[in-house]
Amino acid sequence: MEVRDVYLDIDRAIPCGLIISEIVSNSMKHAFPNDRKGKIEIKMHPDGKGKYILIVRDTGIGFPDGLDFHKTETLGMQIVTDLVDQLDGTVELRRNKGTEFKIVF
Repeated sequence: MEVRDVYLDIDRAIPCGLIISEIVSNSMKHAFPNDRKGKIEIKMHPDGKGKYILIVRDTGIGFPDGLDFHKTETLGMQIVTDLVDQLDGTVELRRNKGTEFKIVF
């Protein structure tokens, strides 16, 4: 975990914590099948323009190709996108050597 210079009010801290919890939970559940070893990283810092950048990344098997996390049927990803919207943020999925969610709010 690498978090620096982050000061959130309660209206942003709670959704941010729930987003992190949901993504980490999904990583632990899906990214490392059959006792596969790997890492989960959480990084957060200000972008210097009044916004924060939150990155949650794992080194697991990767988010399935062809699956649009914005339109998934799973409650977890719906919660993540709804919470990002609540923060007036954006979320980007990267599928490179695992899965990475980059959230800017």
